[in-house]
Parts: sequence; C-alpha cells; structure tokens
Amino acid sequence: MSLTKYGFSQTVSAFFEMPTEMTLALLPKPLQPLESHHGSSIFAVTAFDFTESIVGAYGEIVMAVIVPPLVRKGGGFPKSAFYPFRLGTSTPESRAHAIERWHLPHHMADISIDFAENDGSMAVAVKEGDAPILDFTVTEHQWEVVDHLYQCNMNDDSGRYKVDIHMQGEFCEHEEERGSLTLYDHPMCAGLDPEEIADYPFRELWMRGGQQLFEDLEKL
Repeated sequence: MSLTKYGFSQTVSAFFEMPTEMTLALLPKPLQPLESHHGSSIFAVTAFDFTESIVGAYGEIVMAVIVPPLVRKGGGFPKSAFYPFRLGTSTPESRAHAIERWHLPHHMADISIDFAENDGSMAVAVKEGDAPILDFTVTEHQWEVVDHLYQCNMNDDSGRYKVDIHMQGEFCEHEEERGSLTLYDHPMCAGLDPEEIADYPFRELWMRGGQQLFEDLEKL
C-alpha cells in the first residue's frame, strides 16, 4: 500500500445540522446521508492550511455531507465518512492534482483562506477575491496526539470511488456548541439555504502540526 502525504499547520472542521431533504439533493445515488436525528443530516466544513505536498503549499476548503462508512472485514472503522460535494483551493496546481488523482469536485477559481487564532478559538474566512464565501469558527478543548481513520467518497463521470485517510497530529474535539457559521451568496454555496442550516456547530474539530495520509484510491 502506498500513501500520499500532505503536511498541514492547521486543519479546522465543524459539523452543522441541515435538513435531510436538502442533503439528498447533494448526494449521488446510492449514497445516503447519516442522520443526526430523524429529518436532520450533517453538513461538514473543513479548512486546511497545507504546508507540504507534491504540488507545494496551498489552502483548501471542503464542503461535505456525512455518510455511513463502507466497512469491510479486517478493516478499521472510520471516525467519519464524507462525501465532498464542493472544494475550493488557493492554487491551480492543487486543483488539477486533486481532480486527476482523487476525482474531487472543485470550484474552478483561486480562493483565499484566512486562519485567525485568538484566545482559544480559530476563525476561518474564505473568499474569492473580495467576495466572501463563508466564515466559520471553532473553539479548542483538551488536546491529545491522535492517529484517526476517515473515509472519503467520490463520484464523477468515470465512476464511484472511495479512499481511506489517516489524520495524524495534535487534536481536540468537543460538542459544546461554541462555534459559528456564516454562508454568503456565492457559487460555492449553491444548493445551500443558510436559513435552513444551523449557524452553530454541534461538533467542533481542530488539528494542528500534523499530516494527512491518503491510502490507495479504490473504485467501487
């Protein structure tokens, strides 16, 4: 098994409740959302500050729906499974790499991601030029060094894929609902109704000084 490595200084993620009806419109069949409770599914926003990769340093924002993981005998159980329906990156090289190797859907323009840490919180502001895309904030909790398994599902004209991802670094997670989310009128937010998505996360995740390791891509 080969591993593709991406080193990062910060990875910030938050889970927000959204109506399952809205989620279904973002998912290709046969994927189904994982509901937090009946009628409510999970919208995940994750921002990366990548400092090391085969295409150099770049920022990335990922919008995803949480789905049930695909578990096989003898394999590990992912902490979460994602279907990314829209990504943005700060460089053309990172977009081309992720589309070709990982079949991930991208907004085809450079975006900027600003990470502002202040007194136990991290505020992330995402823009395309002067146009805001989204802002979100997470707060810290108890830190520990971890090696977590996640799963990513992809779908394009060439078929369905999944890949297992290891996240290693200093990590904190909690459900104290101290963060926030603001979505703006921008093409990256198409299909998302801010009035129907919670503006505070029910789960906040923050990892720093770590690496993201992709296993081999698997066609389903």
